[in-house]
Amino acid sequence: MGKTIEERIAQFVPTELSFDETLLGETDRRVLKKLVEAASFMDEIFLRQVSPRNPEWLAQLESPESSGDEALLHYFRIMFGPWDRLEEHRPFMGEEAKPLGAAFYPADLTKEEFESWLAEHPEDREAFTSYYTVIAREGDGLVAVPYSCAYEEFLEPAAKLLEEAAEESDNPSLARFLRSRAQAFRSNEYLQSEIEWMDVKDSLIDVTIGPYEVYEDRLLGYKASFEGVIGITDPRASEKLQTLTRYLPEMEDNLPGADEYEPMERGESSPISVVSEVFCAGEMRPGVQATAFVLPNDEKVRQMKGSKKVMLKNVAEAKFRSCTVPTAERIIAEEQLPMLDFDALFNFVLMHELAHSMGPGFITLPDGSETTVGLALKELYPTIEETKADVAGMCNLLYLLDKGVLSGLEKGCVSYAVSLFRSIRFGIDEAHGRAGLIQLNYHLERGGIVINEVSGKFEVDFALLQEGIRELTGMVLTLQAQGRHHSVKEFLGNYGVLTPLLEQAMARVTGIPVDIEPLFPIEERMRHW
Repeated sequence: MGKTIEERIAQFVPTELSFDETLLGETDRRVLKKLVEAASFMDEIFLRQVSPRNPEWLAQLESPESSGDEALLHYFRIMFGPWDRLEEHRPFMGEEAKPLGAAFYPADLTKEEFESWLAEHPEDREAFTSYYTVIAREGDGLVAVPYSCAYEEFLEPAAKLLEEAAEESDNPSLARFLRSRAQAFRSNEYLQSEIEWMDVKDSLIDVTIGPYEVYEDRLLGYKASFEGVIGITDPRASEKLQTLTRYLPEMEDNLPGADEYEPMERGESSPISVVSEVFCAGEMRPGVQATAFVLPNDEKVRQMKGSKKVMLKNVAEAKFRSCTVPTAERIIAEEQLPMLDFDALFNFVLMHELAHSMGPGFITLPDGSETTVGLALKELYPTIEETKADVAGMCNLLYLLDKGVLSGLEKGCVSYAVSLFRSIRFGIDEAHGRAGLIQLNYHLERGGIVINEVSGKFEVDFALLQEGIRELTGMVLTLQAQGRHHSVKEFLGNYGVLTPLLEQAMARVTGIPVDIEPLFPIEERMRHW
């Protein structure tokens, strides 16, 4: 018997994400208000990227005739549609299956038809595989529609708000980015605004807005979803973590198998922002909340400029209190439970984000053609990339621990293990969830994580876990460098499965919230600004 709507809602604990409003001057408040309003349009776009019928379904649930469906409406809003992201996108309302390509492609389009069209029309490849186009049917053929056209009714008002925020801002670099991103919304050309985003300096307000992640495109992994994240920067914490970036070249060279592939020539800029999240929208809003992200994803930008890491500390702290600690208490052996540590987990998350910028980027396939890892691995890329970020991130953490830059080996290993058990609760069809599943199965197979014979709970074998992390990192980096879709599919099929042992572990944490449901007090406060 499936969960009731009330039980589904209970998986997300309502959590107010507060911030220090005293940090804001009058100018900051005016800018922040404009940015939150602009980000709200990302909700409207993403709702339609998930399904063209979402607005219709939402209107039905909000109508007076549906007054008894408050719970259904609540969960619809959490999930941004009628499909449960924690249960492999199965419907919780109605029976309509969710297309693998969401609304980025015609619902009946297959991967084979897409590839066949490109084989017959090679001139369409760039537009069809672009992050920033929707594929539609036109007569008997297919066409690529730029996001700037497909979502103009929302992008234009969002662009105007960004320009108004730029006029209010007293930070030249932030104002430059906002104007550049407004122009990108209209032109569908994002390269320059991505560079301007990387160059924002000394801004109390941290803003990320636009089309970025490709998780929603489960058909081919090409199409970017719109999102918005507005935060207040913690300069001291950001500066502290920024010091770790000096070790990036060493960490890359230390990765297992680094001599077997050509590392991506990426720009040297690697800014880190530790922020309190004030508001999020679009792809960042549904289901499980991100605690950090690294952007942009466009390899051309990374090659030219590098990447920026944003750490959402208040989100991470809330999830740790409400979800991580209670989960660990149910599944981790008692003698290792004290080793679970927020700072160690936060360092691992940072290493995960830094690792996204490592490894192969552009690769050469066996037929001599050059492409990116993402384009070669298509819909499998998000999962193998999240796996890489986890294990390569842990390799980097172990490296810094060994050098004495960081301390707390046992805390780092136990916190990593707990994070894997937490992540598979996000859904094994979700990239982060399946990545956690792959690692758990691998470490259980190699003995890095074992069952305590007395308690029946899990514990870490510190020596074997470190060996397993390095072995798995080498395997994953090699798979990415080779770019063979069938090899990655086989690897995911071998390790990305929910075994009876892990099913039993998940049964132990029934009733513990899977994640938080963010509540943003700024939405009320803005009415008085």
